[in-house]
Amino acid sequence: MDKADALLTARPFESQHLGGPVFDCADPERADDAVRQGRDAGAVLISCRTEGKGAALAAAGFRKVETLVTLERKMTGAIDVPAGAPIVRAGDDGDVAACRRIAAAALRWDRFHADPRIDDGRADALKADWIENDLCGRADLTLVAEADGQVAGFCALLRRMDAAVIDLIAVDPALQGKGIGRALVIDALNRYRASVPAMRVGTQAGNPSSIVFYRSLGFGEKTRADTWHWTPGE
Repeated sequence: MDKADALLTARPFESQHLGGPVFDCADPERADDAVRQGRDAGAVLISCRTEGKGAALAAAGFRKVETLVTLERKMTGAIDVPAGAPIVRAGDDGDVAACRRIAAAALRWDRFHADPRIDDGRADALKADWIENDLCGRADLTLVAEADGQVAGFCALLRRMDAAVIDLIAVDPALQGKGIGRALVIDALNRYRASVPAMRVGTQAGNPSSIVFYRSLGFGEKTRADTWHWTPGE
C-alpha cells in the first residue's frame, strides 16, 4: 500500500486486538480502492463512518453495523447533585482492575460488539484495555463512582478546544438503574463547565435508552453517521 495515499489510516490499537491489520477508510466514494489496498495489506477489518453516503461502500462489500448518534450539551451553571447520589472521584491506576471488569461486562453497544463477524471476547478485551489506557493517561480525566466502597462505574473524558468528550462510560450491570451513570455525567459537567463551552458524547441509535438518558441531562442530538465494516470474505 502506498504510504502517500491517505485513503487508509492504520489503527494499531484495534489491530492488536482483532488479529491483524485494521484500517479506517477516509473516502466512502473510493470504497473499491480501499478494499483493494486493504487486501494487499492483509486487513482483517476496514471501517468507514459516513453521513448518508453508503452506496459505494455497500457495492464494495461493506456492511452497515451501527448508526452513531452524537449529542451535545452547552455548558451552563453548576448542576445540583441528586440526594443520595453515589460518591464520584477522580480515578487512577489503582482502579484499573475494577474498571476493566466493568468495561468487559457492560459495554455491548459499540461497533465491535455490533458486528457479528467480530468475536465478542476480542471486543470485550479491546474495551477493557481501552479503559485501562484512559486511566493510565490517555484520557484527560477518568471519573469513578463508588457504591458500598467498591467501584461501580466510570466515565473517561477527553479535552478538546471546543468541548469535553465522553470517551467511554459504563456502570456495573448489577448496579444499573441506581443513578450511577447520572451522577458520573453530572460530576463531569460540573468539573468542565468553566473550561470548555460544551460536552459531547456518542451513543448508538440502536440503544434508545441511552439517547433518552442523555436528553434527560440536557444533551441534544448534533449528528448521525453510519459505521460500515469490511472484513475478508465479503
